Amino acid sequence: MDEMFLVQSPEALKAVAHPVRQRILLQLMVMEHARAADLARAIGEPANSVSFHLRTLAKAGMVVEAPEHARDKRDRVWRNVARSYQVDPETPGAADEAMRPATAWLQHLVARASAGRRPDDDGHHRLLLVNNLPLTATQAEQFAEELVAFQERWTDQAFETARAHPAEPREVYQLLMALGPRHEETGETEDTDR
Repeated sequence: MDEMFLVQSPEALKAVAHPVRQRILLQLMVMEHARAADLARAIGEPANSVSFHLRTLAKAGMVVEAPEHARDKRDRVWRNVARSYQVDPETPGAADEAMRPATAWLQHLVARASAGRRPDDDGHHRLLLVNNLPLTATQAEQFAEELVAFQERWTDQAFETARAHPAEPREVYQLLMALGPRHEETGETEDTDR
């Protein structure tokens, strides 16, 4: 298995942008290899839908069959081709396809918080944090490296625990990290307000 699959074509971008396919790729990372029916049970989707999504991911080169785990020649078992999938920002449509579901999720999170609901009414933990920091370029680089290392450590730990205890109920939690100069949010320069 490769360490990383770089999404560079519009077809692969479309394949990985679908939320069900993202859940399939994530569940395959936990299970390491699985049949469509096993994945369907794990993510709560119909088996025929999961089969369709697996074929789409296979056509994009993101999953492959794992015949060494099949019971016979008709048995189709799948596995990921890589441990992670990264979208090349130069891919046409990358910003829109990659950010559309994340932005919708973030808007839902903000709306839920502004509606006066407690974020954990349903037993799930949520965090919405917006902060502005006066950083030098060197500090911003160091801060970004520490954030990435922290996230990678928790990702490794989460997958190890999920593999060790597959029957324990889990939710897919999304983390959206962004760090950049504040004025870049609208594409304006810092001199705009002067």
